[in-house]
Amino acid sequence: MRTKAKAALISAAAIVGVAGGIWFSWCSGINYERRYKKLFDKTFKGDYKTTVTYTGLLIDDEAPLKLPVLYKEYDIEYKDKNGSERHLELSNGMGYLHSNSKDETVSEYIKNRNIKADRDLMTVFILQMHDIVRNDMIDNILPKYFDAEREKDHPSEVTGDGYSINISPFDFCAGYITDNYSNDDKITEYLSPENCPILSEADMDSAADIKTYVLRITVDINDESKYDMMDEYLEKAEELCNEYAAASDFGGNYVCKVRTLSGEDKGFEVIDQTAVYVINGEKVDFDPNDDDTDKKYKDMIAEKAGYNISEK
Repeated sequence: MRTKAKAALISAAAIVGVAGGIWFSWCSGINYERRYKKLFDKTFKGDYKTTVTYTGLLIDDEAPLKLPVLYKEYDIEYKDKNGSERHLELSNGMGYLHSNSKDETVSEYIKNRNIKADRDLMTVFILQMHDIVRNDMIDNILPKYFDAEREKDHPSEVTGDGYSINISPFDFCAGYITDNYSNDDKITEYLSPENCPILSEADMDSAADIKTYVLRITVDINDESKYDMMDEYLEKAEELCNEYAAASDFGGNYVCKVRTLSGEDKGFEVIDQTAVYVINGEKVDFDPNDDDTDKKYKDMIAEKAGYNISEK
């Protein structure tokens, strides 16, 4: 009897120990310093500083599992290719929020925390790339083709004599990594040290060689006396985009659009527009006046890059 009682106590202690370990693992939160160390070492080329700027407890009242989680906010300081200091801010709380997937069971909620964190980190990387590449193009590439000055209040827009230009290089894969799509394998691939973008070296050339990356440039003519210059501005925009595409091994993706506008500020009206769409170096016939064109263009690029474009 004593032997059986002792065995029962040992079994009970083991169960309590395992349960305690699971509870501790959950409540400790996702340790970004450990989980993403190899990724950070690669993307920042080993030259970065991670600072925990805030620590607290997080409980999502809408989640199926209402246990406290150790929440951290991070600031990662690194340098871009020009030696300028940059800061990447993120938090480990996204993996524990339930707002974007309310139909999760408890087991799904527990299982999905890491991929939610990966999605969030991938988005943060994409936004960093967007900012770096946009600055590179506006400061170093755009002046070769257009005599325009950067707007202080709108960092992606520059203005010239009778026209404005919006330049936005962006990774279209960002739209296909939400809960609505089955692309978790692509997220894992993107964040792997073998395939991740190198933020410390990012510029126009490195972005152009990403198969889901697109350069979008829009020239808006708001001076009636220059309405007949649409073809001239489109030619300049194409020359700029061709310089971008030349840095790509696969031909590059870009959209250049020229519009004539009437009105001012948010009250403008598009009078006429023309556009060129390029995917993998080849022009694609899309109608710029079709409301579905942007989605069709994004879907085509994502699909060619191996992303699932069908919603769940």
